[in-house]
Amino acid sequence: MKPSLLLLLVAAALPVHAENQARQWLDGMSEALQNLDYDGIFVYLHDGKLEAMRIIHQRDGKDEKERLVSLTGSAREVIRDNQSVTCIMPDSKSVMVGRSRPRQLFPVVPRDLASIEKYYRFENIGDDRMTGVMAQVVTITPRDDYRYGYRFWIAKDSKMLLKSDLNGAHGVPIEQVMFTQLGVGEKISEAGMPATPGEDAPAWHHQDIGGAVTTEPGEPRWEVRRLPEGFSLTNHQRKRMRPGGEGTEHLVYSDGLATVSVYVEMASADDNPLKGLSRMGAMNAYGAIVEGHQVVAVGEVPAVTVEMMARSIASRRDDTHD
Repeated sequence: MKPSLLLLLVAAALPVHAENQARQWLDGMSEALQNLDYDGIFVYLHDGKLEAMRIIHQRDGKDEKERLVSLTGSAREVIRDNQSVTCIMPDSKSVMVGRSRPRQLFPVVPRDLASIEKYYRFENIGDDRMTGVMAQVVTITPRDDYRYGYRFWIAKDSKMLLKSDLNGAHGVPIEQVMFTQLGVGEKISEAGMPATPGEDAPAWHHQDIGGAVTTEPGEPRWEVRRLPEGFSLTNHQRKRMRPGGEGTEHLVYSDGLATVSVYVEMASADDNPLKGLSRMGAMNAYGAIVEGHQVVAVGEVPAVTVEMMARSIASRRDDTHD
C-alpha cells in the first residue's frame, strides 16, 4: 500500500475512533450517576443566580434512593425512590407526594448514543482538573439550531460527572452544575437518607400531587405537524381535572436526548391566555390559541423549537370528541 493512501486511511479513522471514545466516557458517566453511591455538594448557576445544593445518592441492588437538599434560599428537600417523589418545604410546613419526577439538574444521556448521532456530534476535547481530580472533557454538539449542546467534565477514576454545561448558540453556557465537594463509592449510611414526616406529624400539610387527576386512555386528539428532524411522539396522556370537563391533552416529543411537552386544553373566557414566548433559564415555553384551545409547548430546547411546535399543532379531524 502506498504511504499516501495509508495516511489518508489513518486520518479518516481518527474522527471515528475519537467519537467512539467520547461515547465510552458518556456511557460510563450515565452508569456512574445511576449506580454509584455518592454524597456531594454542588452549585447550580442559572439566570444569573447561584444556588448550592447537597445530593445523597444510594443504590442497593434494584433499589435507588436520592435526597436533594437546598443549602441556599428557602429550605426545601426532595426525596426520590423507585416508587415516589416526596417534596418537603419546611417554611410552609408542607409535604407533597407524587409519582412524577422533578426536573433533572444532572443530564440524562441515553445509553444508545447511536440512535442520536444523526442529530448530535460527540467529541473528546482534552483533560482538565475539576474538584481536585483529573477529568476527561466530552462535548455533545447539536447538528442544527433546534436543540442544546452539553459539555461534561467526567472523573477519570470513577467516571462520575463533576461538572456540566448546558450550551446554547455558539456554545455559550445557559446553565452550569459543578460539584465543589464529592465523595464517591462509600456506602451511604441510613442517617443520610432520613424518613419523611409521617402522616400524623402535627402542623404538616400533605398533598398527593396526582390525587385529583383522572388519566384517560385513547389516541391523541391533537398532533404537531412540524417537528425538528429526529423528534417523535414518545408519550401521550389525557387528564381530566374535573368531571364533565374536556380535560388536558399532554403530548411528549423527544429526539432521545431533548424533550418537549405540549399541553392542550379548552381556552376559557375567564382565563388570561399565554401567548408568545416566555423563558426561565434553559426552559423555553411558547403559548398560542389554536381552534379555541390554549396550547403551550415547553422544554429545555431553544425558543425556535417550542415556537415551531406550538404554532403547527392541529386537531386530528378523524377523532371523535366528547
